[in-house]
Amino acid sequence: LKAGIESRRIQTSRTAPVYSFLDILILLFPLFPSLRKIKDHDPDFSTKTFPEKAQEIFIEAHNSLANFNKQKLHSLVTERCYPDMVRGNRYRTIRWRFLESLEPPRVVHVRCEGVMNRGNLYGQVTVRMHSRQILAIYDRFGRLMYGGEEIPKDVLEYVVFERYLVNPYGTWRMHGKIVPEWAPPKDPIIKTLMIPAPAPDPSQEHEKVK
Repeated sequence: LKAGIESRRIQTSRTAPVYSFLDILILLFPLFPSLRKIKDHDPDFSTKTFPEKAQEIFIEAHNSLANFNKQKLHSLVTERCYPDMVRGNRYRTIRWRFLESLEPPRVVHVRCEGVMNRGNLYGQVTVRMHSRQILAIYDRFGRLMYGGEEIPKDVLEYVVFERYLVNPYGTWRMHGKIVPEWAPPKDPIIKTLMIPAPAPDPSQEHEKVK
């Protein structure tokens, strides 16, 4: 199916692929039941407008992480996503910037299922984002561990957003990221440590006392 769609893709530019109506229909047809359930609880939801909204949530969440704004971050990510984002960053300094979108973000999957019972509905939407970002991570001593503030990187991500549909005041929040099997491995983080000073020689200490 994917190969067939890719073969029918109309390439107008390297950064802005355009899909025909048939391609979009084939992609979204299996998702119609979930889309209908989400729209029943969120009438304003649209696969056309949601990607831009999702990208705004994505940018605000990462800016809040870099600024250590925990209260803001809690409002932008789910309880499952929050520990994954803050783990190991307590004594680190993060510099992150979103430069530009290389391709318009788009919805690639929609899921709506009940948890524990059918009335406890959660909606999940996966958005494909291809963007250019800058990320630099420093340890507590100010030494660079990962990336660089002058090194932009092209990043392709599949980000999942979730909303508790039963709550009329609920909002869409970032839930996690899906890493495809074909994705290249990430660059390792350079671990740093403090080398303790050599232990004093007891004999030398005794001579100083004399």
